[in-house]
Amino acid sequence: MSASDRLAILRRAIRDYQGEWTTRRVQNLYRAHGHTVPNRKTHKEDLALLARQGLLICDDTDPGRRCYRLNQVGAPRG
Repeated sequence: MSASDRLAILRRAIRDYQGEWTTRRVQNLYRAHGHTVPNRKTHKEDLALLARQGLLICDDTDPGRRCYRLNQVGAPRG
């Protein structure tokens, strides 16, 4: 699966299902779509990229756990 395909799936799911997004949730999403992306680093990078683009907000208030949430203010469309 290409990076653009992977990110399109993730963007759509984030908008549809919202809630907390963790590397585990991203891994489960990719698996549900029949794609194996075994590297946790890729999941982290995908989430971080969407945060840099303004779609997600990073919540790292718990030092042992980082999650992301949909940016309700100014989330890019498309």
